[in-house]
Amino acid sequence: MEALKKRQTAVIIFVLVVVLFTLIGCHRSLTKACDEIEAAFFDKTQLAAEGYYTRPGDQLENCVKYANRLLSVINAADWSDQVYDALTQARQALADALDDGDISDIYDANQALVAAVEAVESLVNAGAALPESSDDYDTILADFYSAQSVAANSAYNDYVDEFTGPTLRAFPTNILRRLAFVSAPEKFE
Repeated sequence: MEALKKRQTAVIIFVLVVVLFTLIGCHRSLTKACDEIEAAFFDKTQLAAEGYYTRPGDQLENCVKYANRLLSVINAADWSDQVYDALTQARQALADALDDGDISDIYDANQALVAAVEAVESLVNAGAALPESSDDYDTILADFYSAQSVAANSAYNDYVDEFTGPTLRAFPTNILRRLAFVSAPEKFE
């Protein structure tokens, strides 16, 4: 108990308490700001050049719907199960990733879905038979790639950069962020 009465011990305890509460406050405020940035992927609307509001998350949800429609076309065309299964798995992976909300997983699942759609497209271009609703197929592909383009060209990554640059890379936040175990918001890439 004598050690607690010494001035040096009191100063050390005070400094430790200040540092601890500074790190806790930094963690809470930066985590909240980073979470709000990532929530913008689903919640913050951006005015598109076409004059309507878009969200990357909404566009990718539309891609899941277009993949469902494409699966219907493939099923009616009676193609191999391998093509159908690959598209089904990619579509489900993107739907699951969107539900989980992890942006890097969403990006990876979206890339797999695009690859599966491109595989279907290459089969059709190689002469694979389609049902009579082939113009529906063309519409589905056009809508799918349009939604992909809107999601990829959204302002979300710019929004992350605008936050990360001046906020998270500035001194002393860049050091405190690491000490408080705060990760930067994820980009859609």
